[in-house]
Amino acid sequence: MVFSVSREGYLPRVRIAFAGSDTTPVAQFHLSDGATLSATIENTTGEEKRNLHPYSHLAVDSVIRRLAEAGWTITGLDHIGFNLPWFESGVHPRIADLRRRLAAACLYHVYPTGEPWDFILPGDTEEIESRRPVDYSAVRRPKFELVSFDGASTPLVQIDLGITAPYEEFSRLFPEAMNDPDFRNIWVYLETPYSIDVCLVMNGPFHGDWSDRFSGHRLPASGDGNPR
Repeated sequence: MVFSVSREGYLPRVRIAFAGSDTTPVAQFHLSDGATLSATIENTTGEEKRNLHPYSHLAVDSVIRRLAEAGWTITGLDHIGFNLPWFESGVHPRIADLRRRLAAACLYHVYPTGEPWDFILPGDTEEIESRRPVDYSAVRRPKFELVSFDGASTPLVQIDLGITAPYEEFSRLFPEAMNDPDFRNIWVYLETPYSIDVCLVMNGPFHGDWSDRFSGHRLPASGDGNPR
């Protein structure tokens, strides 16, 4: 499945594919020069840590049925990404390596308030190659997120969606989900045959975009140093 972008010509194009349950999930980044970078989505810490927030896994069919019965639909995809367990300071070494190797090839940003949540914003080649300033007022979807995660030792893939209902209503529809009142969203953990978690992160309807908060936080082409 290839997700549509908010503007023709934006890169990267995001694709998700499901293989057999005996395979280790991998994130692959295909560069314009033909090179491919990969990051295995697994726990490399040697530690086991249980998520302290309660949740239960739901079948995909159950999620679809509840939304349909409530008369709600998905309005769009804001971002997709993966969380790698990491219990030390700084970012996961694999993500730090991706920073260095991807920064020149995309609009790679660190999170403005300092959390280890990296985001790749969709953009055109002139913006990526710095021939034109990035217009942070534009809607840029889907973003791609890379997270160094200290909440649990199970890696996860997150798919961040907008729903045609307010948080107060869809949060009650999925009592099994992990609730995040600070961000006014819920994390619906899906039943899968894989060794990682797959979560639908449900938000209220999208109104505009929030790419403007990343202004001044793009990594330089070297992938290190001060954001710009």
